[in-house]
Amino acid sequence: MAPVLACPECSLITDAIAVPQGMVAVGERGLIAYRAPNGDWNQVPVPVRRMLTAVTRTGAGHLVAVGHDATILTNTGSRANWTVLQVNPQQDMPLLDVWMAEDGSGFAVGAYGLVLATKDHGLSWARQQVDPREFHFYSIRETPDGALFIAGEFGTVFRSRNRGTSWTRLDTGWDGTFFGLGISRTGRILLCGLEGAILESRDGGQAWRSLDSSVSTSLYDIAFLPDDRAVIAGADGTVLVESTPGRFERIVRAHRGAITAIVVTGPDSVLLFGEGGMHRLALQPGLPAGLDNGR
Repeated sequence: MAPVLACPECSLITDAIAVPQGMVAVGERGLIAYRAPNGDWNQVPVPVRRMLTAVTRTGAGHLVAVGHDATILTNTGSRANWTVLQVNPQQDMPLLDVWMAEDGSGFAVGAYGLVLATKDHGLSWARQQVDPREFHFYSIRETPDGALFIAGEFGTVFRSRNRGTSWTRLDTGWDGTFFGLGISRTGRILLCGLEGAILESRDGGQAWRSLDSSVSTSLYDIAFLPDDRAVIAGADGTVLVESTPGRFERIVRAHRGAITAIVVTGPDSVLLFGEGGMHRLALQPGLPAGLDNGR
C-alpha cells in the first residue's frame, strides 16, 4: 500500500488533471490525492508504492494512472476504489504518459519505446511497436482534428492520423530530448525539452520553427491559457509565459523545485505541480508578470 503522507499537496506530484468536483493528482510512492472545490486535498488508499507519473480521464468517466515498472491503475467507481491492472518490476520500464479518447481507445507510453494500447477505457492493454529504435517516449497528445503525436528523446516525434493504427516519424530539425508536448484548442503544437528548447508547428507537424526561451534549463510541461498563450514550466522552478505569439517571458519565483505539470484554472491563473507539491500562480491579465501565491 502507498504510505499515508501528512501533506499530500506538499509531496512530489508528477501530474494532475481537473475532474468533476475538483482535481486529482498523482506522484511519489503511489500518491493519489483529490482536491475538493474548497481547496482541501485528501489522499486515497492505493495498493502500490511505486512512483506514479501520469493520470487521465476516459470518456466513460473512469480514471487511469500509470507509473514505474509499467504500472497501470484504474478507478471505475468511488474515489477510493483504485485497482491494479498490471505491475511488471522485471521489465524496469516506466510508463511516463497516458492518453484516452472519448470512445475508450487510448495509449500509454514510456521508456525504451514502450507503447501500450487499450480499446476498452483502460481495462485491458496490449503492447504495440511504434519505433524499433526503442527511444524513450515522454508525452502523447491529440490535436483538435484527431491526429495523435508522441514526443521523446533524440528529437523523436511521431504522428498518427488513423488513431494509432500506424505512425509516421517527423523531422523537427532538432535532435535533443523532448519532454513536453502541448496542443492548443486551435491546433497549435508546441514541444519543449532539454536546454530550454521550444519548437512550434502551426500546420499539423509538417514544418517546425524554434522559439527563443531565453533559458537553458530543461522544460517539462506545456499548457495553454484560454487566449491561446502558452505557459511552459520545468527544472529549477522555471515558468515561462507567452507575452506575444512566440515570445516568452520568465516569471521569477522563490520556489526552485522542478515543475512537472501545469493545470490552467482560469484566464490568468494556473496551478503548478512538482517538487514541493502544488503552488498557485496568478498572472496579471494579458501580461507575463505573475505572483506565486503558495498553496
